[in-house]
Amino acid sequence: MPVAVEWDAVRGLHVARCGRCAECFTSSRVDEVEDWAAAHRCDAELAALLAEVSGRAA
Repeated sequence: MPVAVEWDAVRGLHVARCGRCAECFTSSRVDEVEDWAAAHRCDAELAALLAEVSGRAA
């Protein structure tokens, strides 16, 4: 599952959120968020645990 990059208008920040391991990164600068999203690597154990408790495939 790819990392989604969104604008949070309430907080006035760009947000990158991984749908697989639930890690996220926020910044006022979209380039920092996009760099984090491109470099992000999931923690395999955390992703497997979250998949197990949520009923999704890892």
